[in-house]
Amino acid sequence: MSVERNLLIISYHYLPEVMAVSYRMFAWAKYLPAFGWHPIILTHQSGSVPMQLNTAQVNRGDEEIDYPIYRVPFKQSCIKLWDLRKSLQAKVYPSKTDVVVRRTLSLILRNFLLIPDEKIGWYPNAYRVGLEIIKKRPVQAILSTGGPWTDFKIACELSRAAGVPWVADYRDPWTQWTTLGVKKEYLIWYLINRIYELKIIRTASACIHITEALRQGLSQLLKREVHLIRNGFDPAYFNAQPKPQPSSEAFTLSFIGTLHSHTDTDVFFKGFSKFITARNISPDLCRIEFIGDTYGHKRIEKSFAEFPEIQKYVHYRQSVSQIKANAIMCRSHILLLFPLDMAGCCPAKTYEYLASGRPILVTPAGLHRGEIRKILERTQGGKIFGTPEEVAGWLAGKYDEFSKTGHVKSTTDLATLGDYNRKNQVQYLARILDATIAGPE
Repeated sequence: MSVERNLLIISYHYLPEVMAVSYRMFAWAKYLPAFGWHPIILTHQSGSVPMQLNTAQVNRGDEEIDYPIYRVPFKQSCIKLWDLRKSLQAKVYPSKTDVVVRRTLSLILRNFLLIPDEKIGWYPNAYRVGLEIIKKRPVQAILSTGGPWTDFKIACELSRAAGVPWVADYRDPWTQWTTLGVKKEYLIWYLINRIYELKIIRTASACIHITEALRQGLSQLLKREVHLIRNGFDPAYFNAQPKPQPSSEAFTLSFIGTLHSHTDTDVFFKGFSKFITARNISPDLCRIEFIGDTYGHKRIEKSFAEFPEIQKYVHYRQSVSQIKANAIMCRSHILLLFPLDMAGCCPAKTYEYLASGRPILVTPAGLHRGEIRKILERTQGGKIFGTPEEVAGWLAGKYDEFSKTGHVKSTTDLATLGDYNRKNQVQYLARILDATIAGPE
């Protein structure tokens, strides 16, 4: 009979925040008890969510899981400077002096005062409550996910105080050099945090990253083993019967998730413009839906100036729960993905797209699409295109299929998705945790 163990999970972001990290941690907490580990969540208190201990936390009506969740207030460090910077940034018509002062404040805050990041103000309260949790509920291990990297600092200090091992789950590079490079305004931050990262991670018993390229890079930087646990999909969200089916009334292309302001959508929109122009397709018969965070939509709207005809095809919707998002995926004919041109980049939404079985269109095809390309080739889940002409041609073929049959056939080999199934992934996570408390052989 397996021994039950408590795991303290430190994650600044958690449900009901609709973020990839929220669902990664939620799935881990949900499936870990089957492998002898019982989660305790330490997260920040936000909005109208009650402070301190909650149990049977409800995921926006999606499902109910019974485990303790401690929500701890966040207090912004250097609040006066922070507020001044925000007020200057909010000005519609800033003066030259406003711009200089704002940039100077950003430089000082980012590079000297807010180390390792702007969430450092959460540390005092989170550390205090973490100690209280450990006194009430002895834990055998701590798992922290970053960014924010303040989460790692909290885990490191709690591990030292309580004498229990901790595991660092990387979802992004911290100071690992990537193909995107380092912005000059971040250079001092980068140099300071490189030292800080190496010092903190030295105390972690194990490290995890989300893609093979990033795992290899982090392993070289830290000169230690780094485990691979990708982002994935929760099978419980795709087992609904009957499964939602795409509409036969309109050819629907959907993007679901966060659209960043620096996302490159030009190749897709140029191709889409060529496609609808060549086929003379009415907006009643074809639509594009963007569901999720909206701050990147200004980036899209710049395309309207060059291609005004596409505007009437585009529709926006706010973030929805995971179950609703997955239903939208299943009801779409084509799913859109716009990854950054960075080695190892694979958006979290990729795996849920795959689980939905709908064809995925990825643009643009930059130099660093190896991670996504391997996954799509292995699963036959979609195509990557680098030119508008390729996009237009592929969409025309799919639209012809839709016109003749009322649907677009799935090409995804669902049997290949096991490595991306969060329930399967948690079994590997449990082995990592077991090894940390077993110690070196």
